[in-house]
Amino acid sequence: MDGSFLLLDYFKWHYSTAISAWWRIYLNLLWFLAHFFSISVLLGTFFSPWRRLAEAYPRGFNPQASAETLIVNLLMRAIGLVFRTAVLLTAVSVLLAAFVVGPVLLLLWLVAPFVSLLFLIVGFYLTFLP
Repeated sequence: MDGSFLLLDYFKWHYSTAISAWWRIYLNLLWFLAHFFSISVLLGTFFSPWRRLAEAYPRGFNPQASAETLIVNLLMRAIGLVFRTAVLLTAVSVLLAAFVVGPVLLLLWLVAPFVSLLFLIVGFYLTFLP
């Protein structure tokens, strides 16, 4: 088998099939991260009480019990807001990192064969210096 055909087949795979596979993997990663953090659910329930913890308002006229219930319910909503904000900030940070790291990795993939060849040439040159 001729080595030049093997090298041409490798470059054909490296710059066509592998890049399309990388693109599918990258889009799947972004989809996974968005669904892992449940961004749409967090935004839809942004002002909901934490873990649905809420007090039922008392029957009849009791201003003190109604005020206590209102304060507890507002506190649970505030706690829910704080936790959801923290999770959303984490999700945005992770998604931004994926948006930045993905293209950088693609660029590294594109130049990897040439960098490997350069390292091989420099290695031979440094090994056999006079």
